[in-house]
Amino acid sequence: MSFISEVESSIRVLFDSINNGFQQDPGTGFNQIDNWISHLRAIDQPVLRPIVAELETLRTHISNNNAVGMAQAFQNLGELTAQSALSTHSFSGEGDKAREISQKLIAAAGNLRHLAKAPVVS
Repeated sequence: MSFISEVESSIRVLFDSINNGFQQDPGTGFNQIDNWISHLRAIDQPVLRPIVAELETLRTHISNNNAVGMAQAFQNLGELTAQSALSTHSFSGEGDKAREISQKLIAAAGNLRHLAKAPVVS
């Protein structure tokens, strides 16, 4: 599986975990984020450093079960991903995939904002 496919799958896993209030295990989200951080740090490109910082922020919001903070972090990640893709044009389609991931992150942010406003059901 390519890293891009892995990221797309991870976004879905993270959102499903958040949507369920991490009732199963917040470690699911941590594992996904830690994998992204590790991979992006290994690439060691300056354009990716703000994304790594925002992923660390997202991890903190997940730890605190802060849906509003998670929504903002997803929004920021989407925007940062789009910015990093601006200069990526190749026949392999990496820039296009990054822009698609950006849209998915921003959509997840919108969904999280909606969930954050929903009343908590016990």
